[in-house]
Amino acid sequence: MALTLTAATAFSTAPPAAVSSAAQRTAQHTAAPATPVVAQGAARSSFQAAAARQVVPAQKKGVVATAAQKSPPTTLGVSAGTPFVLGYYLPGSGSATSLAANYADISAIAPLWFGIHADGSVQHRSGGNLASIVQEAHNLGRKVYVLVTNMAQDRILVNASLRQTAVHNLVATVLQNHLDGVNIDFESIDGTDAQGLVDFVSAVHAALAPHGVLTTVAVGPRTSSQLPVGDQSDAYDYAALGRVSDYVVLMTYDEHCPPGGAGPIAALPWVRNVVNYALTQMPAQKILLGIAAYGYDWSQPGTPTVTARAAIAQINAGGVQVGWSSTAAEPYYTSGAHDVWFEDSYSAAPKFRLVKADHLGGIALWYLGAEDSLFWQTVRSDLIN
Repeated sequence: MALTLTAATAFSTAPPAAVSSAAQRTAQHTAAPATPVVAQGAARSSFQAAAARQVVPAQKKGVVATAAQKSPPTTLGVSAGTPFVLGYYLPGSGSATSLAANYADISAIAPLWFGIHADGSVQHRSGGNLASIVQEAHNLGRKVYVLVTNMAQDRILVNASLRQTAVHNLVATVLQNHLDGVNIDFESIDGTDAQGLVDFVSAVHAALAPHGVLTTVAVGPRTSSQLPVGDQSDAYDYAALGRVSDYVVLMTYDEHCPPGGAGPIAALPWVRNVVNYALTQMPAQKILLGIAAYGYDWSQPGTPTVTARAAIAQINAGGVQVGWSSTAAEPYYTSGAHDVWFEDSYSAAPKFRLVKADHLGGIALWYLGAEDSLFWQTVRSDLIN
């Protein structure tokens, strides 16, 4: 995914906040949003009741769930049977506030911090002080898996010498900053880069593992080994990446996103299909299911992103028509020019139950600070307990 910089926009009832996308990631942030007010009344309860009725089927046919797959081994940094919860951390977006308030339910954070450039150098791409964030997380007993992006598309993946340089620089940077792991998030690459990405992740893992540092990789959503020509998820070899990493984050969001038309961000049937395919390619305990805390307003110029907390604030402000798609298991609303689909705690609940039913390793939230006020209660009730 090309990590283009876009202005993140929310409604006037909540300040702007950055939001992830499989086609774009926002790296421009503002001060932490105010604490959201949970919507009450018929508008909210219309999809709250429907969300509560969503069920996740038992283990799918054709998927072999071995004892080793049913719970993450302690070598991956979690106790047996406890889902791993990774929270992406964006400086200046409210992530610090969310971490401080919810750290008991968070296993690790992944600060958006480093970018690898065309010459293989590793450079800062985020503001703030990484050392202070690492210290804060460690003081709370949480791990830090720094997020690393590709700033020059695929150049280091197709050039072995540059790839070696990039691996050396990244490993040195991770160790120098006392990090517990790395989250490799290379986007806007095509199918011809698949082997180069595997080689890169494999080399990073081989260099970091002796130091007890984990290597995780984010992959685009795919439901088959055969994808249409031009589909960027073809760059992710699930089976090979599963072999050379400790965790694989399925970016199960942006099913509908700009420049396409309006629709669910992560419809439950589509998410199930991505998980079904992933389970045929890698051990279940290595899979972290991507969970979104955002949506899009398709009626506005540029299709701005809307955080879950901003969407709830807009609903609370009144004057909107709220709906719940029983097929997608996701809320949406309209108000004048606004046509918004978004993910929140209610749409997350059936996905959490899917994680438990399929014995996946856990979840990865994009991003800490964007979630609504019921999110962590839902984590405890539908994922952890």
